[in-house]
Amino acid sequence: MKRRQLDYVVLLLIIGLLFFGSWRLANRFYTNQLISQQEQTLEENGRVLSSQLDLNNLTDEKNQQTIDQFSQETEERITLLDADAKIIYDTFDHSLHDSRSNRPEIKSAIDGNSVGSAVRYSVTLKENLLYTAQPINQQNQMVGIIRIAKPTAVFEEQTQNFRRSIFFVFLLFYLVIYGIIFYLIYQRNRPIQAVLPVLKRMVEQPDKSNYVMQNSSQWQELYLTINELGEQINQTYAAYTSTEEQFTTLFHELMIGVFMIDTEGKIVMMNPTMEEMLQVAGAENHFYWDVFKDNKMIQLIQQTLVEKKQIYEEITLQEPSQLSLEVRMRYLENLVNGDQIMATVYDLTHVRNLEKIQRDFVGNVSHELKTPVTSLIGFTETLLDGAKEDPELTTQFLEIIEKDAKRLQHLITDIIELSKDSTHLSDQWQTIDLDLFLQQQVDLYNHLLTQKNISVSIDKNGSALFQTQLTFFQPIVKNLLENAIQYSSQDSQIIISYDNANDPLILKIQDQGVGISQADQERIFERFYRVDKDRSRHSGGTGLGLAIVKEYSEILGGTVNIDSHPQLGSTFIVTLPKH
Repeated sequence: MKRRQLDYVVLLLIIGLLFFGSWRLANRFYTNQLISQQEQTLEENGRVLSSQLDLNNLTDEKNQQTIDQFSQETEERITLLDADAKIIYDTFDHSLHDSRSNRPEIKSAIDGNSVGSAVRYSVTLKENLLYTAQPINQQNQMVGIIRIAKPTAVFEEQTQNFRRSIFFVFLLFYLVIYGIIFYLIYQRNRPIQAVLPVLKRMVEQPDKSNYVMQNSSQWQELYLTINELGEQINQTYAAYTSTEEQFTTLFHELMIGVFMIDTEGKIVMMNPTMEEMLQVAGAENHFYWDVFKDNKMIQLIQQTLVEKKQIYEEITLQEPSQLSLEVRMRYLENLVNGDQIMATVYDLTHVRNLEKIQRDFVGNVSHELKTPVTSLIGFTETLLDGAKEDPELTTQFLEIIEKDAKRLQHLITDIIELSKDSTHLSDQWQTIDLDLFLQQQVDLYNHLLTQKNISVSIDKNGSALFQTQLTFFQPIVKNLLENAIQYSSQDSQIIISYDNANDPLILKIQDQGVGISQADQERIFERFYRVDKDRSRHSGGTGLGLAIVKEYSEILGGTVNIDSHPQLGSTFIVTLPKH
């Protein structure tokens, strides 16, 4: 009696230790993951804030205003430091101006890392903070450091319910385990009562595993025999009942076409994928020449039947539709059921189309890169051949070289944007002020607007707050605004308007430029397509801006459309759902 009680106590202690150990491990792992996610958020905020600062004069009061505004929006403490880690401005304590070079996150940023992070107690704020620091680089040289801090209590409190749920799930799990083991120990002490139910279950439920969990020297041989018998029955029954089901499931779920033909020419099996390729149904028990309409496929089947070996070939199926197929046929010898042909068919149509698109894209890129590179080489060689002796001519050539180099830079930047995979980009959603954001984008082009005497107005309807992924939304606005400025005439107007009163958001950018014909509107969002190629190259266009707009709009779940008439201007309409 005492021995049985001791078994239960030891079991309870072991389960308890496993429970608390696994819960603490899961809790620690979740905490580390949470901190890692918060570090990524702060890092992204740092990059966004750095892009809004005047890097030529970090101590400028406008930078402080920008930092304060960003800090209020994100509810984060932000510290701006110079390249020597001396505080320039701190949103919590404006009087701080000492050095922070001894902080681990600052040291990491100074050592050349893209971002440094640390979690520690802040003497200033009297609480634990998560710090991230990242260098501010200008022309490949660090000019300052942005440090962003966020109290760990803010995001830890949000996870209390989840932690509590995990605790109770683990508790329930180990209670169930304890109950199961308790029952098995109880059965161990009652050998006859344990054996008889197992034998009955073996007879009644041969498809389920049934074992006697005992550790008694007196009954050991009996228990082992029963367990072996139960395992053999279970394996035999499982093999008998599941093999055909597994094969049928696999056969029907395969994404490649598969069919089998006997030596008489009848189709023994054909999976749905193959039937979809051939656009037929119920092909089994029909002769292959009645099912296949393409002569090349019929020839491969006949060749396999005659040569009795494996055949591999890529063919283009003409009927019932044009498909590029990779066909593998193998002759199988079977003395019981008769010889058969098994064929696997891979649909390469999409792959071949992608290869064609890739070749076209590489060709366009090569052509677009060749033009400015040829110009750079030509003018450089001319200068080296003696033209540099003429100051006026040298200046003229250098201006042309600079223009082509900038165009090459823009082209490479746009290509990189288009090559980004959305699954690897930041997926952080943030709320922005559309009025402020649109005005900031317009301010970036003040010099171009002044040169062409173009006025820009921003009209709104509804709330200015909008939640989006800035990684995708900002290039959409940037490219549409650049396009409007580029094709607007002198002394004209650009109207930016948005309607955020309902779902979805409707953003419009209207210019009074040359307009686009109906024929060109059908292709305007293609990569490298230009309405006026000579004019686009002269103005520095790459032919990729509107392609970026279309692709990023679709990533955000929206669409982009155009309303334009020649000589009457163009209006680009971006529709984005709310989140």
